[in-house]
Amino acid sequence: MIADYWIVRRRTLRLEDLYLADGAYRGWNLRAIAATVVGCALAWGGVVVPVLKPLYDYAWFVGFFAAGFAHVVLSRGLVAEPIG
Repeated sequence: MIADYWIVRRRTLRLEDLYLADGAYRGWNLRAIAATVVGCALAWGGVVVPVLKPLYDYAWFVGFFAAGFAHVVLSRGLVAEPIG
């Protein structure tokens, strides 16, 4: 949410649309969900993979920055959309 507001949307929101069922922000943001999965996977990876234990020790920071970076990259279209 922080990366979306500060970086992707550049602090511009349609406040009324946040509360409207048919507003600009309806539905699920699949890019944000994917970014959250990336952040969680890296942060929790140290539990499963011993080499990644340092990532788990700093899970909050790793998850925060990894998910934020992934969200910015996915939202700006820097990664190609899947075909199909």
